[in-house]
Amino acid sequence: MRVAVTGATGLVGRFVIRELCDDENEIHALARSPQRIQGFESYVDFIEWHCGDFADENTLKPLLANCNGLVHAAFEHVPNRFRGGEGDDPAHFWERNHVATIRCIETARRAGVKRVVLLSSRAVFDGLDVDSRGLGDDEQPQPTTHYGLLKHANEGLASLYDDIVICSLRPTGIYGLTWPLEKTKWWRMLCSHFDGTGRDPVDSIGRTEVHGVDVAKAVSLLLHANDESVRARAFNCSDIVVSEQWLVELVHRILQESESIQHESTTMPSRPRNSMDCRGLRSLGWNPGGFDRLLRTLREIVNRANLRGIR
Repeated sequence: MRVAVTGATGLVGRFVIRELCDDENEIHALARSPQRIQGFESYVDFIEWHCGDFADENTLKPLLANCNGLVHAAFEHVPNRFRGGEGDDPAHFWERNHVATIRCIETARRAGVKRVVLLSSRAVFDGLDVDSRGLGDDEQPQPTTHYGLLKHANEGLASLYDDIVICSLRPTGIYGLTWPLEKTKWWRMLCSHFDGTGRDPVDSIGRTEVHGVDVAKAVSLLLHANDESVRARAFNCSDIVVSEQWLVELVHRILQESESIQHESTTMPSRPRNSMDCRGLRSLGWNPGGFDRLLRTLREIVNRANLRGIR
């Protein structure tokens, strides 16, 4: 399959490209500039790079030429902010993201693309307050921010088209080693706690997370599933509940113990409200890495950051 990926050098895009390349798909990848194309050295034979503005049709046409699928992961926002990413110019935020998504879909249709996967967010559910039961794929969204409303509006575009299959993926918090390493989630927090030069406070608030590899595997499933199983659907994507306090506890255990750490032997964080039920993805064969993948990632951070126990 030949797949175009916008936002290719972002957090999600990097995981998606590696997964699709490992499955021997051909990739047309979009980056804002050549300077951002780093960390893909192992995949040069699979990737054709395009540089430019994802909101510009003149950039999109060559990107989408001869592609079967499109993964639209590009998103313009205030640095380091998703909720609140509109800054002080919401109109520009919508023009750059919602209007650009429509332009991507229209250009993809004209290019003969048959499948589009849009990256959405759990932020579509921010206005809900669900405790004991998980939020299903079909739960009515209730966004409370421009970011959540934008993602919900983008999801709704899927129902307007009969000649192209569009679906959406709603990841929760995403973790996993990325490039550069210092941008890896929890890297700064764990380094601050364990390097002895000053420790940021850690909290015990439970948060839902999913590894970038599992997000990428979900994207691949949505690209290759049969039309009617994904058409105009939005799929929840979440795996494990963590807290900063629990992560610090796990790293302490990693540094102190040579044997394997069992999930049941740790103090689990409380499940947060509005946790997402992912039976839709699982019905397509999605099987996320859970505790084992989290533990492997923490071991990688320990080794790459050269963390040591606190004296």
